[in-house]
Amino acid sequence: MASSFQPLAALLAKALKDLDPAVRVASPGSRNAPLIEAFSSLPGKEVVVLDERAAAHLALGAAIQTGRPAIAYCTSGTAGLNYAPAVAEAFYQRIPLLVITADRPAHLIDQGHGQSIRQSNMFAGHLRGQALLDASASLDSQVALLQSALQALLEGPVHINVPFEEPLYGSPALPHDFSWTPWKFEASPPMELLFPEWIKEAHRPLLVVGQWNPAWGSAVRSLEQLKAKGWLIAAEHLANVPAQLAIHLEDAWVHAPAARVDAIVTLGGSWIAKESKKRLAGTPHWHIGPSAPHPDVFGHLVEAAEMAPRDALKALATISPAYEPAWANFWVQQRSYPATVWSDRWVHEYMAEHAPSGWDIHWANSTAVRYGVHTWAHGGWKGNFRHYSNRGASGIDGCTSTAIGSAWLSDRPTLLITGELAFFYDINAWMHADIPSHFKVVVIHNGGGNIFRWIEGPKASERCDTHYTWSHHRTSEALAAHAGVAYRASTDSTSFVSDFAWLMASSDAGILEVFTDPEASEQAWNKRFHP
Repeated sequence: MASSFQPLAALLAKALKDLDPAVRVASPGSRNAPLIEAFSSLPGKEVVVLDERAAAHLALGAAIQTGRPAIAYCTSGTAGLNYAPAVAEAFYQRIPLLVITADRPAHLIDQGHGQSIRQSNMFAGHLRGQALLDASASLDSQVALLQSALQALLEGPVHINVPFEEPLYGSPALPHDFSWTPWKFEASPPMELLFPEWIKEAHRPLLVVGQWNPAWGSAVRSLEQLKAKGWLIAAEHLANVPAQLAIHLEDAWVHAPAARVDAIVTLGGSWIAKESKKRLAGTPHWHIGPSAPHPDVFGHLVEAAEMAPRDALKALATISPAYEPAWANFWVQQRSYPATVWSDRWVHEYMAEHAPSGWDIHWANSTAVRYGVHTWAHGGWKGNFRHYSNRGASGIDGCTSTAIGSAWLSDRPTLLITGELAFFYDINAWMHADIPSHFKVVVIHNGGGNIFRWIEGPKASERCDTHYTWSHHRTSEALAAHAGVAYRASTDSTSFVSDFAWLMASSDAGILEVFTDPEASEQAWNKRFHP
């Protein structure tokens, strides 16, 4: 073949053009110069973000919003390690996140060169596919390796590692006599779903719908059909279904022993209700998911089927027999009493009733997402909302970045609801010039990680404030000024009502920081079922 310059970078550019990603998020560097130059001619959105951890979560958010692959790419060395939290989240949510790391050639690793580490398995255990490209191998072999890895994006994250010899700077090009065959990224047709006999013979089946990405399409019609067939349906706000279609298991009571569940089917992503998993432990369980791992959340996983959630739900609604529906009436939601004092719960209940319809709502991890479950289950968020959260790995890292990446490609305004610790943890989400004007944030500032006040162990410790909740006196005002984003602070219900209306009506991005008392918030949460 004729000579070329950095052909692996040019080869990747060809593949990415066929892939048609939702966005490319680059981070500055030197070893990735061939990628920067090769990708510069590609169509589509590209954003440059300083911090790789934020960059990967921004790409993750774009992939979640669109259901299409999104790319983060960076230089060699420790830069790529910062992708790990987003890769883990994508693995458990099964999001098509493609991370590309530049590298030094293998013979230069462990030789004392700057930004050179062992990159070949840096995300081991949390990938659906990997291509460790080799500049010394034939291009045809690298095409096969690359396309095989990219096809795995249908199941979740993929890592491509590309070694580059110097010189790095120039225009990457393939040999003139190299022929590229256009490639299609598409899923195989779904297989038939076989309904287990032991569930046919059950009398009181429960369907738990976990986190449901709106990009999959609506689940409502299939759930209505299953409910009409006598299924008890459990869900949370992240399932993106109307509350009247489902119960929230954590707040539900069973009023008759004869109404105990005797078979459980789960599909979709993870769900939060911790105590209900204990209450239902030992119940025979069938999980339907696109691929392993198949969670055995009740300790009695009888079998698992592999199918995409939307296809599985449609098939289930079609093939399920009818059950006696009366048994489900014994399951009722506890009555929740509105908060009457200024507290986290008061703020969440107000937003659930007064947020304008038609928004994307992103929930940061820790207490925020749990308040979302509670307010949805008890009559809030009735409008046309789409709910999102990083509940794959459920960390606080990347909550803001993910929401911004989603907002980049959403046709709706986006509201992030977060605690201040999750917000501070991801401040580098703001270190770029592409903050959407329709992106808004409510930061509920209760002086620390208030979720640990809900747990008896940390709460009883002398180190609760210093090591568990991490009490502090910082605010978000300086960050807002640094990012060039409008800011307001609310300290009581009167100011919050006014400030929340301002935030939701503003034509610019904004941050509303809401200061609450942690002890009052803890008490209000504990009294939610008591007048």
